[in-house]
Amino acid sequence: MLVQLLVSIGCLFLLLLALTLFFIRHQSKVPYYRMTQAQCIALLDKAIKGALPEHEWSAFLGMSVRDDGAVDALREQCLLIDESGVKGLHSINGQSCVLFNRNGVSQLEKLLDEWQHKSNYLI
Repeated sequence: MLVQLLVSIGCLFLLLLALTLFFIRHQSKVPYYRMTQAQCIALLDKAIKGALPEHEWSAFLGMSVRDDGAVDALREQCLLIDESGVKGLHSINGQSCVLFNRNGVSQLEKLLDEWQHKSNYLI
């Protein structure tokens, strides 16, 4: 009787351990990305030239930045530009690209100038 109880408790413990390990291994994690200063500059440059694919712009605006306050601040500034500075979309080589109005381009140029001259980043 005592042996059966110990076996049952042992099986229950192993089942609980297996379920815990399964949960830890398969839990969904929010992706986050790391962008370098050069990548931020390239994104801003493509945006100004009207050659920034819509999916890149949307991914940048929607990404989660955990490790770099400067990149997150840039992303937030771009969110504001997206609200008032986007004129629409146009196609380049069959790819949908974001087109900014004059005010949006002006704001993007200021950000590009700032990011090209940041001293706390390595290019």
